[in-house]
Amino acid sequence: MSKKGRRFFASASLVALGLLAGAMITQLGSAVAGPGQQVSPAVGNAAPALDEWIPQRVFVRVAETTQPALVYIQTEQTVSRAAMLGDVPEFFRRFFDEDEAAPELPDDQVQASQGSGFLISSSGYVVTNAHVVSQTDFNAAAVIGADSITVRLNNDDEYDAEIVGVDIGTDLAVIKIDAGYELPFLPLGNSDEAKVGEWVMALGAPFGLTNTVSAGIISAKGRAPFSGSTGSTYQDFIQTDAQINPGNSGGPMVNLRGEVIGINTAIVSNSFQAQFAGVGFAIPINLVSGVVDQLIEHGHTIRGWLGVSMGPLGPGLAEGYGLDPRELRGAVIIRNVNEGEPADLAGVQEDDIVVGTDGVRLQNDQDFLQRIAVTPPNETISLEIIRVEPDDSPTGFTVHDLTIEVTLGERPPEVEVLASNNSTLIPVPERDRGNRRRASELERRLGLTLAELTERNASELGYDLANGGVLVTWVSENGPAARAGLPAGSIIRDVNGRPVAGVEGFEALMSEFDAGEVAILGVRFPTGINARVPLRIPEAG
Repeated sequence: MSKKGRRFFASASLVALGLLAGAMITQLGSAVAGPGQQVSPAVGNAAPALDEWIPQRVFVRVAETTQPALVYIQTEQTVSRAAMLGDVPEFFRRFFDEDEAAPELPDDQVQASQGSGFLISSSGYVVTNAHVVSQTDFNAAAVIGADSITVRLNNDDEYDAEIVGVDIGTDLAVIKIDAGYELPFLPLGNSDEAKVGEWVMALGAPFGLTNTVSAGIISAKGRAPFSGSTGSTYQDFIQTDAQINPGNSGGPMVNLRGEVIGINTAIVSNSFQAQFAGVGFAIPINLVSGVVDQLIEHGHTIRGWLGVSMGPLGPGLAEGYGLDPRELRGAVIIRNVNEGEPADLAGVQEDDIVVGTDGVRLQNDQDFLQRIAVTPPNETISLEIIRVEPDDSPTGFTVHDLTIEVTLGERPPEVEVLASNNSTLIPVPERDRGNRRRASELERRLGLTLAELTERNASELGYDLANGGVLVTWVSENGPAARAGLPAGSIIRDVNGRPVAGVEGFEALMSEFDAGEVAILGVRFPTGINARVPLRIPEAG
Protein backbone atom coordinates (compact mmCIF):
# COMPACT_ATOMS: atom_id res chain seq x y z
CA MET A 1 0.00 0.00 0.00
CA SER A 2 1.29 3.52 -0.82
CA LYS A 3 1.97 6.16 1.86
CA LYS A 4 -1.05 8.07 0.59
CA GLY A 5 -3.20 4.94 0.91
CA ARG A 6 -1.93 4.23 4.41
CA ARG A 7 -2.72 7.82 5.48
CA PHE A 8 -6.24 7.50 4.04
CA PHE A 9 -6.78 4.18 5.83
CA ALA A 10 -5.56 5.59 9.17
CA SER A 11 -7.79 8.66 8.81
CA ALA A 12 -10.80 6.54 7.96
CA SER A 13 -10.10 4.29 10.97
CA LEU A 14 -9.93 7.28 13.32
CA VAL A 15 -13.21 8.62 11.97
CA ALA A 16 -14.85 5.22 12.45
CA LEU A 17 -13.50 4.93 16.01
CA GLY A 18 -14.71 8.43 16.76
CA LEU A 19 -18.20 7.62 15.52
CA LEU A 20 -18.24 4.39 17.55
CA ALA A 21 -17.10 6.16 20.71
CA GLY A 22 -19.71 8.87 20.16
CA ALA A 23 -22.42 6.26 19.81
CA MET A 24 -21.30 4.52 22.98
CA ILE A 25 -21.25 7.78 24.92
CA THR A 26 -24.76 8.63 23.72
CA GLN A 27 -26.08 5.19 24.65
CA LEU A 28 -24.38 4.98 28.05
CA GLY A 29 -25.10 8.57 28.97
CA SER A 30 -28.81 7.76 29.08
CA ALA A 31 -28.11 4.97 31.61
CA VAL A 32 -26.61 7.27 34.24
CA ALA A 33 -29.03 8.46 36.90
CA GLY A 34 -29.10 12.00 38.18
CA PRO A 35 -29.53 12.67 41.91
CA GLY A 36 -32.94 11.54 43.09
CA GLN A 37 -33.71 9.66 39.87
CA GLN A 38 -34.18 5.97 39.29
CA VAL A 39 -32.61 4.35 36.25
CA SER A 40 -34.52 2.52 33.54
CA PRO A 41 -32.41 -0.26 32.05
CA ALA A 42 -31.39 0.10 28.41
CA VAL A 43 -33.69 -1.77 26.03
CA GLY A 44 -32.74 -3.42 22.78
CA ASN A 45 -29.52 -4.69 21.31
CA ALA A 46 -28.19 -1.31 20.19
CA ALA A 47 -26.91 -0.28 23.64
CA PRO A 48 -23.57 -1.91 24.50
CA ALA A 49 -23.32 -3.62 27.90
CA LEU A 50 -21.51 -1.66 30.63
CA ASP A 51 -18.91 -4.38 31.02
CA GLU A 52 -18.04 -4.32 27.30
CA TRP A 53 -17.48 -0.66 26.40
CA ILE A 54 -16.53 2.02 28.94
CA PRO A 55 -15.98 5.41 27.28
CA GLN A 56 -14.23 8.03 29.36
CA ARG A 57 -17.21 10.38 29.29
CA VAL A 58 -19.20 7.99 31.46
CA PHE A 59 -16.88 8.59 34.43
CA VAL A 60 -17.33 12.34 33.98
CA ARG A 61 -21.10 12.01 33.82
CA VAL A 62 -21.24 9.81 36.92
CA ALA A 63 -19.10 12.27 38.88
CA GLU A 64 -21.24 15.23 37.77
CA THR A 65 -24.50 13.55 38.70
CA THR A 66 -23.45 12.01 42.04
CA GLN A 67 -21.31 14.72 43.64
CA PRO A 68 -24.25 17.03 44.47
CA ALA A 69 -25.50 14.41 46.95
CA LEU A 70 -22.07 13.85 48.55
CA VAL A 71 -21.49 15.41 51.99
CA TYR A 72 -18.46 16.13 54.17
CA ILE A 73 -18.91 15.39 57.88
CA GLN A 74 -16.98 16.99 60.75
CA THR A 75 -17.51 15.95 64.36
CA GLU A 76 -16.34 16.90 67.84
CA GLN A 77 -16.50 14.55 70.80
CA THR A 78 -15.44 14.96 74.41
CA VAL A 79 -13.28 12.08 75.58
CA SER A 80 -12.42 11.52 79.25
CA ARG A 81 -8.88 10.99 80.51
CA ALA A 82 -9.81 7.44 81.56
CA ALA A 83 -11.10 6.69 78.07
CA MET A 84 -7.92 8.05 76.48
CA LEU A 85 -5.74 5.86 78.69
CA GLY A 86 -8.11 2.96 78.12
CA ASP A 87 -7.13 2.98 74.45
CA VAL A 88 -3.50 2.21 75.37
CA PRO A 89 -2.80 -1.54 75.03
CA GLU A 90 -2.17 -3.34 78.32
CA PHE A 91 1.32 -4.31 77.13
CA PHE A 92 2.36 -0.64 77.09
CA ARG A 93 0.31 0.48 80.10
CA ARG A 94 2.33 -1.71 82.44
CA PHE A 95 5.43 0.43 81.76
CA PHE A 96 4.01 3.54 83.45
CA ASP A 97 1.82 4.70 86.27
CA GLU A 98 -1.27 6.42 84.91
CA ASP A 99 -1.19 9.29 87.42
CA GLU A 100 2.51 10.00 86.94
CA ALA A 101 2.99 9.25 83.24
CA ALA A 102 0.34 11.56 81.82
CA PRO A 103 -0.07 14.54 84.15
CA GLU A 104 -0.34 16.84 81.13
CA LEU A 105 -3.52 15.18 79.92
CA PRO A 106 -6.64 17.16 80.86
CA ASP A 107 -9.55 15.47 82.57
CA ASP A 108 -11.50 15.83 79.33
CA GLN A 109 -10.28 16.41 75.79
CA VAL A 110 -12.23 17.36 72.68
CA GLN A 111 -11.38 15.16 69.70
CA ALA A 112 -12.19 16.30 66.17
CA SER A 113 -12.72 13.84 63.33
CA GLN A 114 -13.99 13.83 59.78
CA GLY A 115 -15.58 11.56 57.25
CA SER A 116 -17.98 11.35 54.36
CA GLY A 117 -21.60 10.51 53.72
CA PHE A 118 -24.34 10.90 51.16
CA LEU A 119 -27.96 12.00 51.02
CA ILE A 120 -30.57 9.26 50.58
CA SER A 121 -33.67 11.49 50.61
CA SER A 122 -34.68 14.99 49.65
CA SER A 123 -35.68 15.60 53.29
CA GLY A 124 -32.06 15.44 54.54
CA TYR A 125 -31.37 11.89 55.70
CA VAL A 126 -27.65 11.08 55.37
CA VAL A 127 -25.98 7.66 55.54
CA THR A 128 -22.44 7.34 56.86
CA ASN A 129 -20.28 5.01 58.96
CA ALA A 130 -20.99 4.60 62.66
CA HIS A 131 -17.34 5.24 63.49
CA VAL A 132 -17.55 8.67 61.80
CA VAL A 133 -20.20 9.99 64.22
CA SER A 134 -19.78 7.87 67.37
CA GLN A 135 -17.35 5.98 69.57
CA THR A 136 -17.83 2.61 71.24
CA ASP A 137 -16.87 2.07 74.88
CA PHE A 138 -16.71 -1.70 75.32
CA ASN A 139 -15.89 -1.40 79.02
CA ALA A 140 -19.15 0.46 79.59
CA ALA A 141 -20.97 -1.43 76.81
CA ALA A 142 -22.14 1.88 75.36
CA VAL A 143 -22.15 3.70 72.04
CA ILE A 144 -21.42 7.40 72.57
CA GLY A 145 -22.54 9.82 69.87
CA ALA A 146 -20.49 12.86 68.90
CA ASP A 147 -21.19 16.09 70.80
CA SER A 148 -21.55 18.04 67.56
CA ILE A 149 -21.90 17.01 63.92
CA THR A 150 -21.55 19.46 61.03
CA VAL A 151 -22.52 18.49 57.49
CA ARG A 152 -21.14 20.41 54.55
CA LEU A 153 -22.98 20.03 51.26
CA ASN A 154 -21.47 20.07 47.81
CA ASN A 155 -22.36 23.77 47.48
CA ASP A 156 -20.44 24.53 50.73
CA ASP A 157 -23.59 25.18 52.79
CA GLU A 158 -23.17 23.81 56.32
CA TYR A 159 -25.81 22.45 58.68
CA ASP A 160 -25.88 20.93 62.14
CA ALA A 161 -26.90 17.28 62.12
CA GLU A 162 -28.61 15.00 64.62
CA ILE A 163 -28.01 11.28 64.99
CA VAL A 164 -31.07 9.26 63.97
CA GLY A 165 -29.57 5.88 64.77
CA VAL A 166 -26.27 3.97 64.97
CA ASP A 167 -25.59 0.29 64.31
CA ILE A 168 -22.08 -0.83 65.20
CA GLY A 169 -22.90 -4.34 64.00
CA THR A 170 -22.59 -3.09 60.42
CA ASP A 171 -20.71 0.16 61.19
CA LEU A 172 -23.61 2.20 59.81
CA ALA A 173 -25.28 5.37 61.00
CA VAL A 174 -28.07 7.65 59.81
CA ILE A 175 -27.95 11.37 60.59
CA LYS A 176 -30.33 14.15 59.51
CA ILE A 177 -30.05 17.78 58.53
CA ASP A 178 -32.79 20.38 58.00
CA ALA A 179 -31.87 22.48 54.98
CA GLY A 180 -35.34 23.93 54.46
CA TYR A 181 -35.50 22.86 50.84
CA GLU A 182 -35.48 19.65 48.82
CA LEU A 183 -32.02 18.17 48.51
CA PRO A 184 -30.47 16.01 45.78
CA PHE A 185 -30.03 12.37 46.75
CA LEU A 186 -28.53 9.22 45.29
CA PRO A 187 -30.47 6.22 43.95
CA LEU A 188 -29.64 2.85 45.45
CA GLY A 189 -28.56 -0.04 43.23
CA ASN A 190 -28.47 -3.79 43.74
CA SER A 191 -25.15 -5.02 45.12
CA ASP A 192 -26.14 -8.66 44.58
CA GLU A 193 -26.10 -8.02 40.83
CA ALA A 194 -22.67 -6.35 40.86
CA LYS A 195 -19.97 -8.54 39.33
CA VAL A 196 -16.28 -8.93 40.04
CA GLY A 197 -14.39 -6.93 37.42
CA GLU A 198 -17.03 -4.22 37.03
CA TRP A 199 -15.97 -0.59 37.15
CA VAL A 200 -16.91 1.40 40.25
CA MET A 201 -16.23 4.87 41.60
CA ALA A 202 -15.52 5.80 45.23
CA LEU A 203 -16.56 9.27 46.40
CA GLY A 204 -15.61 11.07 49.58
CA ALA A 205 -13.24 13.45 51.32
CA PRO A 206 -9.88 11.67 51.77
CA PHE A 207 -7.65 13.66 54.13
CA GLY A 208 -10.33 16.36 54.13
CA LEU A 209 -10.14 16.86 50.35
CA THR A 210 -13.86 17.18 49.66
CA ASN A 211 -15.67 16.02 46.51
CA THR A 212 -12.90 13.58 45.57
CA VAL A 213 -13.65 10.82 43.08
CA SER A 214 -11.55 7.73 42.35
CA ALA A 215 -12.20 4.82 40.02
CA GLY A 216 -11.37 1.13 40.05
CA ILE A 217 -13.00 -2.25 39.75
CA ILE A 218 -14.72 -4.69 42.06
CA SER A 219 -11.84 -6.97 43.06
CA ALA A 220 -13.88 -9.50 45.04
CA LYS A 221 -17.16 -9.96 46.91
CA GLY A 222 -18.16 -11.59 50.17
CA ARG A 223 -15.03 -10.61 52.06
CA ALA A 224 -14.86 -10.89 55.88
CA PRO A 225 -11.32 -9.70 56.62
CA PHE A 226 -11.63 -8.33 60.15
CA SER A 227 -11.92 -10.15 63.46
CA GLY A 228 -12.58 -9.33 67.09
CA SER A 229 -14.05 -6.09 68.39
CA THR A 230 -12.05 -4.12 65.80
CA GLY A 231 -14.34 -5.36 63.06
CA SER A 232 -18.10 -5.16 62.54
CA THR A 233 -20.17 -8.24 63.35
CA TYR A 234 -21.75 -8.55 59.92
CA GLN A 235 -19.09 -8.70 57.22
CA ASP A 236 -19.89 -9.27 53.59
CA PHE A 237 -17.68 -6.60 52.07
CA ILE A 238 -17.15 -5.65 48.45
CA GLN A 239 -13.40 -5.43 47.84
CA THR A 240 -12.14 -2.77 45.43
CA ASP A 241 -8.94 -1.20 44.15
CA ALA A 242 -10.62 2.20 43.79
CA GLN A 243 -8.64 4.46 46.10
CA ILE A 244 -10.07 4.75 49.63
CA ASN A 245 -8.16 6.72 52.26
CA PRO A 246 -8.83 8.18 55.72
CA GLY A 247 -11.76 10.57 55.29
CA ASN A 248 -13.46 8.40 52.66
CA SER A 249 -15.32 6.47 55.37
CA GLY A 250 -19.06 6.69 54.86
CA GLY A 251 -18.86 7.84 51.27
CA PRO A 252 -20.67 6.01 48.49
CA MET A 253 -19.31 3.47 46.04
CA VAL A 254 -21.30 3.81 42.83
CA ASN A 255 -21.57 1.84 39.63
CA LEU A 256 -21.44 3.42 36.19
CA ARG A 257 -25.18 4.07 36.33
CA GLY A 258 -24.63 6.38 39.27
CA GLU A 259 -26.33 3.98 41.70
CA VAL A 260 -24.92 3.36 45.16
CA ILE A 261 -23.85 -0.27 45.51
CA GLY A 262 -21.71 0.10 48.63
CA ILE A 263 -20.46 2.35 51.43
CA ASN A 264 -16.70 2.86 51.75
CA THR A 265 -15.70 1.71 55.20
CA ALA A 266 -12.19 0.22 55.58
CA ILE A 267 -8.82 -0.43 53.99
CA VAL A 268 -5.92 -2.81 54.40
CA SER A 269 -2.75 -0.77 54.77
CA ASN A 270 0.93 -1.55 55.26
CA SER A 271 1.70 1.91 56.63
CA PHE A 272 1.22 3.50 60.06
CA GLN A 273 -0.65 6.38 58.42
CA ALA A 274 -3.26 3.92 57.11
CA GLN A 275 -2.74 4.98 53.52
CA PHE A 276 -4.29 3.07 50.65
CA ALA A 277 -2.40 -0.01 49.42
CA GLY A 278 -4.78 -1.18 46.71
CA VAL A 279 -7.25 -3.06 48.96
CA GLY A 280 -10.39 -1.26 50.12
CA PHE A 281 -13.75 -2.49 51.39
CA ALA A 282 -17.32 -1.28 51.07
CA ILE A 283 -20.48 -2.46 52.84
CA PRO A 284 -22.87 -3.81 50.16
CA ILE A 285 -25.94 -1.64 49.72
CA ASN A 286 -28.33 -4.60 49.99
CA LEU A 287 -27.11 -5.06 53.58
CA VAL A 288 -27.24 -1.31 54.19
CA SER A 289 -30.85 -0.79 53.05
CA GLY A 290 -32.53 -2.92 55.70
CA VAL A 291 -30.40 -1.45 58.49
CA VAL A 292 -31.08 2.13 57.36
CA ASP A 293 -34.83 1.52 57.21
CA GLN A 294 -34.81 0.22 60.80
CA LEU A 295 -32.65 3.07 62.08
CA ILE A 296 -35.02 5.63 60.56
CA GLU A 297 -38.12 3.85 61.85
CA HIS A 298 -36.95 2.68 65.30
CA GLY A 299 -33.64 4.44 66.00
CA HIS A 300 -32.02 1.02 66.40
CA THR A 301 -31.94 -2.36 64.70
CA ILE A 302 -34.13 -5.37 65.52
CA ARG A 303 -32.55 -8.75 64.76
CA GLY A 304 -33.17 -12.41 65.43
CA TRP A 305 -31.19 -14.15 68.18
CA LEU A 306 -30.22 -17.80 68.48
CA GLY A 307 -28.05 -17.68 71.61
CA VAL A 308 -24.97 -19.60 70.47
CA SER A 309 -21.35 -19.02 69.56
CA MET A 310 -20.12 -20.77 66.46
CA GLY A 311 -17.38 -20.91 63.85
CA PRO A 312 -16.58 -22.50 60.50
CA LEU A 313 -16.38 -26.30 60.55
CA GLY A 314 -13.18 -26.47 58.48
CA PRO A 315 -11.85 -29.50 56.57
CA GLY A 316 -9.71 -30.76 59.48
CA LEU A 317 -12.67 -31.08 61.84
CA ALA A 318 -14.81 -32.67 59.15
CA GLU A 319 -12.12 -35.27 58.45
CA GLY A 320 -11.64 -35.95 62.15
CA TYR A 321 -15.37 -36.65 62.47
CA GLY A 322 -15.20 -39.07 59.54
CA LEU A 323 -17.13 -36.70 57.24
CA ASP A 324 -16.37 -35.55 53.70
CA PRO A 325 -15.05 -31.96 53.87
CA ARG A 326 -16.14 -31.27 50.27
CA GLU A 327 -19.75 -32.03 51.11
CA LEU A 328 -19.67 -29.75 54.14
CA ARG A 329 -18.19 -26.57 52.71
CA GLY A 330 -19.94 -23.66 54.37
CA ALA A 331 -21.10 -25.64 57.41
CA VAL A 332 -20.61 -24.22 60.90
CA ILE A 333 -20.00 -25.90 64.24
CA ILE A 334 -21.74 -24.79 67.42
CA ARG A 335 -19.09 -24.04 70.07
CA ASN A 336 -21.28 -22.90 72.96
CA VAL A 337 -25.01 -22.84 73.67
CA ASN A 338 -26.23 -20.18 76.08
CA GLU A 339 -28.36 -21.72 78.80
CA GLY A 340 -32.05 -20.79 78.69
CA GLU A 341 -31.86 -19.05 75.30
CA PRO A 342 -33.65 -20.02 72.04
CA ALA A 343 -31.17 -22.62 70.77
CA ASP A 344 -30.92 -24.31 74.16
CA LEU A 345 -34.70 -24.38 74.60
CA ALA A 346 -35.05 -25.99 71.15
CA GLY A 347 -32.47 -28.71 71.86
CA VAL A 348 -29.40 -27.47 69.96
CA GLN A 349 -26.19 -28.86 71.51
CA GLU A 350 -22.52 -27.98 71.63
CA ASP A 351 -20.63 -29.58 68.67
CA ASP A 352 -23.76 -29.72 66.48
CA ILE A 353 -22.86 -29.03 62.84
CA VAL A 354 -25.32 -26.75 61.06
CA VAL A 355 -25.35 -27.34 57.30
CA GLY A 356 -28.39 -25.28 56.29
CA THR A 357 -31.48 -23.35 57.31
CA ASP A 358 -34.99 -23.73 55.92
CA GLY A 359 -33.73 -26.14 53.27
CA VAL A 360 -30.98 -23.84 51.95
CA ARG A 361 -27.33 -24.84 52.50
CA LEU A 362 -25.02 -22.40 54.23
CA GLN A 363 -22.24 -20.65 52.33
CA ASN A 364 -20.12 -19.82 55.41
CA ASP A 365 -20.41 -18.70 59.03
CA GLN A 366 -21.18 -15.09 58.04
CA ASP A 367 -24.05 -16.35 55.90
CA PHE A 368 -25.47 -18.22 58.91
CA LEU A 369 -25.07 -15.19 61.17
CA GLN A 370 -26.87 -12.93 58.72
CA ARG A 371 -29.71 -15.40 58.10
CA ILE A 372 -30.42 -15.43 61.83
CA ALA A 373 -30.13 -11.65 62.05
CA VAL A 374 -32.59 -10.87 59.26
CA THR A 375 -35.21 -13.28 60.63
CA PRO A 376 -37.54 -11.28 62.93
CA PRO A 377 -37.77 -12.23 66.61
CA ASN A 378 -40.50 -14.75 67.48
CA GLU A 379 -40.35 -16.32 64.03
CA THR A 380 -39.31 -19.96 63.63
CA ILE A 381 -36.29 -21.06 61.64
CA SER A 382 -35.45 -24.65 60.69
CA LEU A 383 -31.87 -25.80 61.30
CA GLU A 384 -30.50 -28.77 59.36
CA ILE A 385 -27.98 -30.36 61.72
CA ILE A 386 -25.45 -33.17 61.83
CA ARG A 387 -25.15 -34.28 65.44
CA VAL A 388 -21.77 -35.65 66.53
CA GLU A 389 -21.57 -37.96 69.55
CA PRO A 390 -18.59 -39.96 70.89
CA ASP A 391 -18.72 -43.77 70.66
CA ASP A 392 -16.42 -46.79 70.30
CA SER A 393 -16.22 -46.71 66.50
CA PRO A 394 -12.83 -46.38 64.72
CA THR A 395 -13.29 -42.61 64.40
CA GLY A 396 -14.53 -42.32 67.98
CA PHE A 397 -17.72 -40.60 66.82
CA THR A 398 -21.14 -41.42 65.45
CA VAL A 399 -23.09 -38.89 63.41
CA HIS A 400 -26.73 -38.58 62.44
CA ASP A 401 -28.90 -36.00 60.73
CA LEU A 402 -31.75 -34.14 62.36
CA THR A 403 -33.81 -31.00 61.92
CA ILE A 404 -34.52 -28.63 64.80
CA GLU A 405 -37.13 -25.86 64.74
CA VAL A 406 -36.04 -22.82 66.73
CA THR A 407 -38.22 -19.85 67.65
CA LEU A 408 -35.83 -16.93 67.67
CA GLY A 409 -35.53 -14.30 70.35
CA GLU A 410 -34.44 -10.69 69.93
CA ARG A 411 -30.73 -10.03 69.69
CA PRO A 412 -29.40 -7.83 72.52
CA PRO A 413 -27.91 -4.45 71.57
CA GLU A 414 -24.82 -5.09 69.46
CA VAL A 415 -22.50 -3.28 71.85
CA GLU A 416 -23.50 -5.67 74.64
CA VAL A 417 -22.86 -8.71 72.43
CA LEU A 418 -19.46 -7.41 71.33
CA ALA A 419 -18.52 -6.41 74.87
CA SER A 420 -19.32 -9.91 76.14
CA ASN A 421 -17.14 -11.39 73.39
CA ASN A 422 -14.26 -9.01 74.13
CA SER A 423 -12.42 -11.65 76.14
CA THR A 424 -9.23 -11.11 78.11
CA LEU A 425 -6.25 -13.35 77.44
CA ILE A 426 -5.32 -15.34 80.57
CA PRO A 427 -1.57 -16.12 80.60
CA VAL A 428 -0.01 -19.38 81.71
CA PRO A 429 0.91 -19.15 85.42
CA GLU A 430 4.65 -18.38 85.76
CA ARG A 431 5.51 -21.52 87.74
CA ASP A 432 3.97 -23.73 85.03
CA ARG A 433 6.17 -22.32 82.25
CA GLY A 434 9.56 -23.45 81.05
CA ASN A 435 9.32 -27.18 81.65
CA ARG A 436 10.35 -28.08 78.09
CA ARG A 437 13.28 -30.25 79.27
CA ARG A 438 10.77 -32.66 80.83
CA ALA A 439 8.85 -33.10 77.58
CA SER A 440 7.93 -36.65 76.64
CA GLU A 441 8.45 -38.14 73.19
CA LEU A 442 4.80 -37.39 72.30
CA GLU A 443 5.11 -33.79 73.46
CA ARG A 444 8.21 -33.31 71.30
CA ARG A 445 6.39 -34.74 68.29
CA LEU A 446 3.40 -32.46 68.82
CA GLY A 447 5.54 -29.40 69.57
CA LEU A 448 4.14 -28.59 73.03
CA THR A 449 4.64 -29.16 76.73
CA LEU A 450 1.96 -30.04 79.27
CA ALA A 451 1.38 -29.65 82.99
CA GLU A 452 -1.06 -31.15 85.43
CA LEU A 453 -4.02 -29.03 86.46
CA THR A 454 -4.09 -28.20 90.14
CA GLU A 455 -6.54 -26.32 92.31
CA ARG A 456 -4.14 -23.36 92.29
CA ASN A 457 -3.49 -22.98 88.57
CA ALA A 458 -7.06 -23.91 87.64
CA SER A 459 -8.30 -21.12 89.91
CA GLU A 460 -5.84 -18.65 88.35
CA LEU A 461 -7.06 -19.68 84.91
CA GLY A 462 -10.72 -19.37 85.89
CA TYR A 463 -11.31 -23.07 85.18
CA ASP A 464 -13.31 -25.63 87.15
CA LEU A 465 -10.88 -28.40 88.10
CA ALA A 466 -13.78 -30.86 88.28
CA ASN A 467 -13.99 -30.72 84.46
CA GLY A 468 -10.58 -32.40 84.23
CA GLY A 469 -8.04 -31.84 81.50
CA VAL A 470 -4.41 -30.91 81.03
CA LEU A 471 -2.70 -27.51 80.71
CA VAL A 472 -0.66 -26.58 77.62
CA THR A 473 2.29 -24.59 78.99
CA TRP A 474 4.34 -24.02 75.80
CA VAL A 475 3.85 -24.41 72.05
CA SER A 476 6.62 -24.59 69.46
CA GLU A 477 6.28 -21.81 66.91
CA ASN A 478 6.18 -24.09 63.85
CA GLY A 479 5.12 -27.39 65.35
CA PRO A 480 1.99 -29.45 64.69
CA ALA A 481 0.14 -27.98 67.69
CA ALA A 482 0.81 -24.41 66.54
CA ARG A 483 -0.27 -25.21 62.98
CA ALA A 484 -3.49 -26.68 64.37
CA GLY A 485 -4.20 -23.39 66.18
CA LEU A 486 -3.54 -24.56 69.74
CA PRO A 487 -1.99 -21.73 71.83
CA ALA A 488 -0.13 -21.94 75.13
CA GLY A 489 -2.50 -21.47 78.04
CA SER A 490 -5.13 -23.74 76.51
CA ILE A 491 -6.69 -26.55 78.51
CA ILE A 492 -7.27 -29.81 76.63
CA ARG A 493 -10.49 -31.17 78.10
CA ASP A 494 -11.06 -34.25 75.94
CA VAL A 495 -9.80 -36.20 72.93
CA ASN A 496 -12.49 -37.33 70.49
CA GLY A 497 -15.07 -36.72 73.19
CA ARG A 498 -13.30 -38.84 75.83
CA PRO A 499 -12.31 -36.91 78.99
CA VAL A 500 -8.62 -36.25 79.64
CA ALA A 501 -7.39 -37.26 83.11
CA GLY A 502 -4.02 -35.55 83.45
CA VAL A 503 -0.87 -35.81 81.34
CA GLU A 504 -0.72 -39.62 81.42
CA GLY A 505 -4.37 -39.84 80.46
CA PHE A 506 -3.80 -37.52 77.51
CA GLU A 507 -0.84 -39.56 76.29
CA ALA A 508 -2.83 -42.79 76.62
CA LEU A 509 -5.67 -41.41 74.49
CA MET A 510 -3.29 -40.04 71.86
CA SER A 511 -1.45 -43.38 71.62
CA GLU A 512 -4.54 -44.85 69.95
CA PHE A 513 -3.98 -42.71 66.84
CA ASP A 514 -1.66 -43.65 63.98
CA ALA A 515 0.51 -41.12 62.20
CA GLY A 516 -1.52 -39.13 59.68
CA GLU A 517 -4.80 -39.53 61.55
CA VAL A 518 -6.66 -36.56 63.01
CA ALA A 519 -7.46 -36.28 66.71
CA ILE A 520 -10.22 -33.88 67.74
CA LEU A 521 -9.20 -32.01 70.87
CA GLY A 522 -11.85 -30.38 73.03
CA VAL A 523 -10.11 -27.19 74.14
CA ARG A 524 -10.74 -24.26 76.45
CA PHE A 525 -8.70 -21.40 74.93
CA PRO A 526 -6.87 -18.82 77.11
CA THR A 527 -9.69 -16.39 76.30
CA GLY A 528 -12.20 -18.72 77.97
CA ILE A 529 -13.77 -19.78 74.66
CA ASN A 530 -14.44 -23.48 74.04
CA ALA A 531 -13.59 -24.99 70.66
CA ARG A 532 -12.71 -28.18 68.82
CA VAL A 533 -9.17 -28.31 67.43
CA PRO A 534 -8.22 -30.92 64.79
CA LEU A 535 -4.65 -32.12 65.38
CA ARG A 536 -3.03 -34.32 62.75
CA ILE A 537 -0.64 -36.84 64.30
CA PRO A 538 2.89 -36.45 62.89
CA GLU A 539 5.32 -39.24 62.06
CA ALA A 540 7.57 -40.33 64.88
CA GLY A 541 10.92 -38.53 64.81
